Amino acid sequence: MAHIVTLNTPSREDWLTQLADVVTDPDELLRLLNIDADEKLLAGRSAKKLFALRVPRSFIDRMEKGNPNDPLLRQVITSQDEFVVAPGFSTDPLEEQHTA
Repeated sequence: MAHIVTLNTPSREDWLTQLADVVTDPDELLRLLNIDADEKLLAGRSAKKLFALRVPRSFIDRMEKGNPNDPLLRQVITSQDEFVVAPGFSTDPLEEQHTA
């Protein structure tokens, strides 16, 4: 007799539920992760005006609490390093905007 492995899969609308339950405030995100806000992480406050923060709580649950260098956290929070102006930086490095 064949052994059939059954797997409970979430409903198709599960992702909609997750997107409805998001954190939009950098301070709240850091509080949920038990991370003290330092200057580098507080850059997220300024970036909030430029880039909306929407982190599903299910994604936050995968982050390591107390670790400001958690790779998942680094994907969603803006670092102060992202505001550094680099010499020679171009928003159009291939100069595609200047071609006909």
